[in-house]
Amino acid sequence: MKKILTASILILLALPAGVADAKDQASDEAAIRKVFADFAEAWGRDDAKSMASHWAVDGDVINPPGRRANGRAEIEKMFADEHATVFKGTHITFSEGTIHFVKPDVAVFTSDYEIPGAHPPNGAEMTMKGIVTSVMVKKNGKWWTLSARPMVPVPTSRAVK
Repeated sequence: MKKILTASILILLALPAGVADAKDQASDEAAIRKVFADFAEAWGRDDAKSMASHWAVDGDVINPPGRRANGRAEIEKMFADEHATVFKGTHITFSEGTIHFVKPDVAVFTSDYEIPGAHPPNGAEMTMKGIVTSVMVKKNGKWWTLSARPMVPVPTSRAVK
């Protein structure tokens, strides 16, 4: 009887922690999605400084053509270059995507994205569709992008076999 009582007490003590963890995770998921919503808003304004402000100071990004930017200043420069040319006047949307928590303060966010009206060098306006995978870190209560890898899938007919 004593074992049953002890087990029951332990289960009851664990329940509030589990509920709190679920609430924390839901709050963190919402905060991560807000990072991307705010990024999309800055994108629509061609505001490279604001877009880069969502990255950790030591963050990085590799864009689909393979250009690398390390640190917030380089990331801002990359966005400024892209929004003076190929993405000028465009907007970006993200799907709900998935969020996987590696640790309470580290998550991987993967989402589809779409950019209508992109202006590639060949001059033909197009809608760019791709997938972005981002490693997110929580520092001082705020979520930051640590690493982002947006990509554009290669059509199957051109895929290497």
